[in-house]
Amino acid sequence: MVLMFKSIIIGATGATGRKVLKQLTANEKCTEITSIGRRKLDSNQLNDKINHIVIDSLLDLSQIERNWENHDMFFNCIGTTKKKAGGPDQFYEIEYGISNEAARVASKSNIRHASLISASGANHNLWAKKWIHPLFYSKTIGRKEQTIISNYPFQKISIFKPGMLIRNMESKSILDKFLKNSGFGLDVDILAKAMIEDAQRVFQNKRATKTMYYEGNDSITHLCEGSS
Repeated sequence: MVLMFKSIIIGATGATGRKVLKQLTANEKCTEITSIGRRKLDSNQLNDKINHIVIDSLLDLSQIERNWENHDMFFNCIGTTKKKAGGPDQFYEIEYGISNEAARVASKSNIRHASLISASGANHNLWAKKWIHPLFYSKTIGRKEQTIISNYPFQKISIFKPGMLIRNMESKSILDKFLKNSGFGLDVDILAKAMIEDAQRVFQNKRATKTMYYEGNDSITHLCEGSS
């Protein structure tokens, strides 16, 4: 018997989130997708499966809590940089603040599985000041992990900790070319595929471990090798 599932995602307009949304849309086992964000989806992302909710601030999801009910899995694809966010405080607010609020509502809605994009080296126990950004980044992303590990209860948890990501395989930037040609980078398409493969295994009760860390690009790529 084929088990059908419903997914909810935040961060679907970002590099990895776009890929997760696209692959879920194409997945015949996924019958419904709820996407929540501050921006509208692009026209090429729209699909009858998708219910995209635009909200002014993801820091307060209380008005749309009902929209989280009756979903099987939650994907947190939120991600930004200090520069894009506007500073360290805004960066923390997005990465940790939004993630914590989303985890709260997902847990309250009895979503059994939470899947989150972290980063290699993330550690919430690090000593870090805002002006030392590499350490502050790692500590903040480590705290982001805690939103689903210890802040709120989930039956199953998946933490993806990739290294450098290739956000556009067609990009001609020096960095993206280096990451692609050297093999050091991970295509966000592969990261998305791994997240969905893991989520399907959890949904089908094929994974006994409560909390799984997929750290490093090799670990994430290996997960895709078992996908159908």
